[in-house]
Amino acid sequence: MAVAAWRVASFLVAVATVSACATAPRIPSESPTMALPTEGTPHGWSRLGFSVEGRPLYVAQSGTGPVRVYVIGGVHGDETEGRSAIDLLARTPSPGATLRILRDLNPDGTAARRRVNARGLDLNRNWPASNFDSAASGGAQPLSEPETRLLAADLRAFRPDVVVVLHSATNGPFVNYDGPAAALAASFANAAGSQWPGWYVRPDMGYATNGSLGSYVGVDQGIPILTIEFQLGQDETAAGSALESGLSAVIQSTRVEGR
Repeated sequence: MAVAAWRVASFLVAVATVSACATAPRIPSESPTMALPTEGTPHGWSRLGFSVEGRPLYVAQSGTGPVRVYVIGGVHGDETEGRSAIDLLARTPSPGATLRILRDLNPDGTAARRRVNARGLDLNRNWPASNFDSAASGGAQPLSEPETRLLAADLRAFRPDVVVVLHSATNGPFVNYDGPAAALAASFANAAGSQWPGWYVRPDMGYATNGSLGSYVGVDQGIPILTIEFQLGQDETAAGSALESGLSAVIQSTRVEGR
């Protein structure tokens, strides 16, 4: 199992080029822009950097298997279903996989229970995808936010075979995907459905996703990416079980398919 060399190379070059050429004012990712009371780092997690308001972004890694999976525990601060399983995933190695988890891309939004980050931008529209639109909600420049810059650099360093991103929707639960991930989406939905009925695959969201992580990673870079849309208000225990089962199926399918 390995990602094709051209795919990894294009991913590295694209992120590095955008990071070097961005003209938007840069905010150092290593230091917060606002001093907040800090708590100790949760056990098993490390600080990747800080949000606009100075909240830490935490990452954890487990397992040493050949399938490299990057899980993003949340992007929109008002979509928190499924995060009950994130700490468990961080503590429990998945057989056959090296799992890297970003606990929450948008801790400022989570603290305020709002979709956007502290500067009012949608972090799922702030990516240097070929369909980026400065008139959309992701800001004037891709990777203008410290949160997305941190994740872009971490993805570049980790070189995932599959990316899994957690969201929620009123018409969930379903799996959306970008890139060569149709079979993986079906595997996730089938396994998750054994824990909570109603899961299905939705290839098209039905609206434009300009500058989204899915567009950038999946469409432009050709790396399979699954967008897991839990049902808003879904029981967190059931959502967590669905996530664990679905993720295990994705790892197994990736190993079998040789990605």
